[in-house]
Amino acid sequence: STINDHASPLPPKAHIIPYSDDLFEEAAIEWLIETDQPIASLEHPKFRNMINVAACATNGVKIPNQKATRRSIINLFKPRSMVGCTY
Repeated sequence: STINDHASPLPPKAHIIPYSDDLFEEAAIEWLIETDQPIASLEHPKFRNMINVAACATNGVKIPNQKATRRSIINLFKPRSMVGCTY
């Protein structure tokens, strides 16, 4: 028996594309077109804040699904008096 009989190959590493302003501009324009956003969206302070927050991520960004996002929005606007109400 040799060590090769017990070793298994490592999975390939994900190819990480290095950041460039051109690549970001391309992705931003594709997002504008595909989601029918106004061009001014790229200058909105909340969009810029979201990008700045994501830029700090060291292991990618976890984007919540529709159900989780809906729940978060409802909780954000739910009046305190409605807590525990099920209708």
